[in-house]
Amino acid sequence: MIGVLIKYNEKILFTALPKENEKLEKQLANIGLNIKPQDMQISNKTELGYSIEIYAQDSTEMEIAAKICNTDTLGRLNKLMQFIDKEYITDLYDIVAYGDFESVEELYRKLTAPPKPEATEKLKIKTCLSHKVTYYEPSECVVEKVISLPTEDFQHLLNEPLDSYDFIKDNRMIMYCDENEIEHCLLVYDVESGDGLLINAEGYDYARYSAFVPHAKDIAEQFEMEKNGIQTVKAPVTDSEKRLLDLISSAADRIATFAHLCYKDFTLEDVLKDLDCEFSDIKSMILHAAAEKVSAKPDIASVEVNELDIPLQPEITVTTIEETEDMTAENEELSGISF
Repeated sequence: MIGVLIKYNEKILFTALPKENEKLEKQLANIGLNIKPQDMQISNKTELGYSIEIYAQDSTEMEIAAKICNTDTLGRLNKLMQFIDKEYITDLYDIVAYGDFESVEELYRKLTAPPKPEATEKLKIKTCLSHKVTYYEPSECVVEKVISLPTEDFQHLLNEPLDSYDFIKDNRMIMYCDENEIEHCLLVYDVESGDGLLINAEGYDYARYSAFVPHAKDIAEQFEMEKNGIQTVKAPVTDSEKRLLDLISSAADRIATFAHLCYKDFTLEDVLKDLDCEFSDIKSMILHAAAEKVSAKPDIASVEVNELDIPLQPEITVTTIEETEDMTAENEELSGISF
């Protein structure tokens, strides 16, 4: 606890923090101070006639008291002590003593800031696990039809797979196991989560045989695109793109850091200067990233980037393979002409 001695019009209040906000307001009112704690600056206010002295009981509280600046309020100090009293914080002394804080406000924001997410998010897979499986013998399944269901209906199917369902009844004839032991099924998925069930009802109205399929919607859509000749190959990130992404990440970290130090408004130009970067650098990164992407296309012969700032000068010049072949053919024709 931190002790607070307040003098006002020859009246004295000595109280300990943390304290409930309402009780602290009543104590202030008892000595004639009709001011809310969150509006009462801790620095002595001679024009208002009150003075404040802080008494610390241990080394951590002494470090907290040393962080108090002119803009800190009694309410913020009380809120900080309420948080410390409620939460167990490991290495609290080291955080307060060696942290780069210039006020109680900054210290409170640091302690109450949500933890940063892990640098790499672990892969999560929603599926069904069986107990003590001795071996697996997967069945070959053919999806005869894909059906999407609203989340509420799909959840009912998951919870009650043995209930009778109209969409199963309407498609009984296409669900069976053929002479080659191939299962012909429905693929039913949730329109929101995308997870689904593979169902072979074998002539019944319920999911007689079923299996949970994570990301069933994505699987079905990917198959349809490939069937229609649409390739969805993800292009690798170029070196210029990586530099640009790193710069964006650094700028975001910079803004977040200063936001915790009570800065609210930023210009991108100032942030970039802090990172030793200019808008021209960003333009160069974009130009080279675009050029690298274009040059990777199979029908492109060459891509040239011109970064000289010359009026009406093109910044990217592209030559297609078709143009190169035409030029080669023209040169061959010219080489056969004599003058």
